Amino acid sequence: MPAVVAAQDGTLLAFAEGRKSSAADDGDVDLVLKKSSDGGTTWGALQVVSEDGVNFVGNPSPVVDEETGRVVVLATHKNGQDSELEILTATGQDTSRVWLLTSEDNGTSWASPQEITEQVKRPEWRWFTVGPGHAIQLSVGKNAGRLVAPANYSDPQTGAGNVALLSDDGGSTWRIGAEGNPDDANNPDECTSAEMPDGSIIFSSRNQNQAAPWHRLRTTSSDSGQSFAAPFAEQVGLVVPVVQGSLLWDGDPSESNTTSAAGRLLFSAPSNQNDRVDLSIRSSTDAGVTWSAGTLISAGPAGYSDLIELPGGLVGVLHEAGVSNSFERIDMTVLGRQKLGT
Repeated sequence: MPAVVAAQDGTLLAFAEGRKSSAADDGDVDLVLKKSSDGGTTWGALQVVSEDGVNFVGNPSPVVDEETGRVVVLATHKNGQDSELEILTATGQDTSRVWLLTSEDNGTSWASPQEITEQVKRPEWRWFTVGPGHAIQLSVGKNAGRLVAPANYSDPQTGAGNVALLSDDGGSTWRIGAEGNPDDANNPDECTSAEMPDGSIIFSSRNQNQAAPWHRLRTTSSDSGQSFAAPFAEQVGLVVPVVQGSLLWDGDPSESNTTSAAGRLLFSAPSNQNDRVDLSIRSSTDAGVTWSAGTLISAGPAGYSDLIELPGGLVGVLHEAGVSNSFERIDMTVLGRQKLGT
């Protein structure tokens, strides 16, 4: 589950899950990091950001507070013996929890994790995960500076839903913002977001309903993540399997207050309707309502990904790839905007 941000000194911080015993989504998992000082060409040694014995620390959702330079990471914590089903049915030893991790020195060292579950998770929610993938900091309007981190939850009474977690103090404290449940046809899961030039936020969510004809859901927020403007709706025509994806506004949101400002919305994910293969980056000039066919980044098995804007007119995507399956390795692909096409 890759996630990538640029520290204030330009260092790229690539986060992932260090799954020790198997490739399963539970068990003994550490939150790990590699750093690059040359734009993703070479990477340093593996660094353990957080571990808790045989328990799970993963689903990284990092963001850098531009005012202080603090690197803020939200992560999911679970008992290593609990499966997803046991958490969903409240039959395990514990529930999903949320940890806050911070670095004041561009990712060199990390403060001890702080549990913020009570700030961001309602008591009735069972399954709860942040990200995975980068969170965002707003740059437009009266709430410029706010941190927004998408998450997903399960509620035994109302079903699954997405929620936007908000921080107005540089990541020190968090609260619940927008939250919404789907109709019976949709099941929003892992979610990503991007700020548009007019200050609105686009949310794109994995549709966990395996029987649905389309596997991506979309909604917006016009109040800095405090509420969703409408229920999540299917992204008809966006060819993607049931998988996580990443959004990125390719341009400076603060340059204009209109959605037609120079720039475009990018989306990375596998581009096959049924299988996790052929990672592509697709473009949208209408706030994610419609998408181009996109540019193929990695042929063959591919999984989770995270987009990042880089200096010099470059875009990077940190992504899972492999030969036999989609999670054999994590690659960083960097390319110029002109190679992304339209």
